Amino acid sequence: MKRPGLSGPKHEFIGRTETIVSTKNPRERFRRKQYSPHAKQGASDFSPVRYSKELRGVNLQADADIGSTGEAEKCLLVAQKKAKLISKFPFVRGVLASGSLSKGYMDEKSDIDFFIITAPRRLWIARTLLVLYKRLFLGGSHKHFCVNYFVDEDHLEIEEKNLFTATELATVIPLYGSELYSKLIETNDWLKGFFPNHVARSTENVPKPTETTFKKFLETLINACLANKIESYFKSLTMKRWKKLYETQYSKSDFDIAFKSKAYASKNHPQHFQRKVMEIYAEKLKLFNFSSVLKNNRPLPVNNDRAER
Repeated sequence: MKRPGLSGPKHEFIGRTETIVSTKNPRERFRRKQYSPHAKQGASDFSPVRYSKELRGVNLQADADIGSTGEAEKCLLVAQKKAKLISKFPFVRGVLASGSLSKGYMDEKSDIDFFIITAPRRLWIARTLLVLYKRLFLGGSHKHFCVNYFVDEDHLEIEEKNLFTATELATVIPLYGSELYSKLIETNDWLKGFFPNHVARSTENVPKPTETTFKKFLETLINACLANKIESYFKSLTMKRWKKLYETQYSKSDFDIAFKSKAYASKNHPQHFQRKVMEIYAEKLKLFNFSSVLKNNRPLPVNNDRAER
């Protein structure tokens, strides 16, 4: 039953509808959450505005946040252009936006993060070429070109399965390679354990992979020039640099997660937000006596009666 006097725009995301309630005093604003058994279908077109509005309910807590979602809409346009550029690099097969942008929130400190899918056994070549481009032509700036997570198309399952990675996976925005995005979501069916109502985004207007003649030529040339040895060299060179810069700042387990370096996956997350978020999550679970959830790394129990209303 709706309480009198409560009104406001509704936004649906990951199976949850939020009503943003406005009052004369901004400090008295609050959100009334309503859980529905079905998540909103992904945006029917590839409009940055629609993508942002689909997610902005997470952030509409104050006037300042409303401005930040407007910035996200602008940044998504930039991300589309950058994704088109990234897709032209050898061995790149899929490009997705992640991080703050995929949550519909951007501020002056936010970067545009990209999750990139590569051809098998060529991940480190693709990554190195993109990093070289950033350093040579963008002055090393991360602002609109933060390529910090790579997987190859034969290893789409995310190995770290927790609330943080589930949220990242649930909110990524496909920018190039619609079929690989669909395969990514299908491969990580464990996501439903954290977000039972999650529905993949529409990929109707997401550009499909197109191999230009020049890109094919470069890939053929690289494959003919001891590509496997080059791949191994770039991987070891990158890992050596990361260890020199960051290894003393982390425990071995944290370093292995924040700077994941495998033949089929690469992460470069110096701030290691995953640990920070999961530590706060653990504190909240203990506060509400959900110790079994924390111990077994399981999603919170679902109240089916509430979900059906």
